[in-house]
Amino acid sequence: MSRLGIIGTGLIGASVGLAARSREWEVFGYDSTAEGLRGALGCGAIDSAVEQPSAIYATCDVIVIAAHLNATLAEVAALRSRPLRDDQLVIDVASVKEPVARAGAGVGAFVPTHPMAGGEQRGPAAARSDLFRGRTWCYVPTADERRTAAARVFVAKLGAEPVAVDAAQHDRIVALTSHVPQLVAFAFAQCVNERAVQAPELVEALCGPVARELLRLGRSSQPMWDEIFAANAGAVRAELAHLEEVIDDRRIPG
Repeated sequence: MSRLGIIGTGLIGASVGLAARSREWEVFGYDSTAEGLRGALGCGAIDSAVEQPSAIYATCDVIVIAAHLNATLAEVAALRSRPLRDDQLVIDVASVKEPVARAGAGVGAFVPTHPMAGGEQRGPAAARSDLFRGRTWCYVPTADERRTAAARVFVAKLGAEPVAVDAAQHDRIVALTSHVPQLVAFAFAQCVNERAVQAPELVEALCGPVARELLRLGRSSQPMWDEIFAANAGAVRAELAHLEEVIDDRRIPG
């Protein structure tokens, strides 16, 4: 039985654990909060909880870093001082890849990745074993072809579709396809909440399908997304500027 270690047992980390356990992996989990670990154990996402990340690296064949972006960057940078085995694989799941790839440059065991899956709900209680089924899971090829191939095989085993990407190109594209829509959703939700103060029931009744989808996305974790927006700020600003130009070109008459 292969051993998987998860560092960060939120929605994505716990979903990885559920998917792996359904495929008979033994899963160990670490989280910075006791609540996160209790939730992961309670929902069956991990077999065992550990008190420190070092226990994950000492025990597991594959390690998934599934923390928020800034914590991920710190964990990836710390890989340089860890005694990793030749047969170990370490991946992350962060929504930006260029900063993560820089942090892990030269660490042979590490392959940057990003599953195009998630949700507005948080924590292990929202985790699903089928979250990655049929979804794109990007990976950034590294100089270690064996580790890169192992990352591709691992994400495929979880039901995802592995897709190779350049880190910089990934960040430019997801600025448009993921980060700008999320930023718009936060802004739209704020506008709706302000309008709903005056007529809450009527505003609710007059929300169409697109509005409801934006409101759903607007319930996502603001602190988590703030880190992502900051890390990919240049690309996000460029796509927002282009969006503004497109909107201006479609001016409503009068």
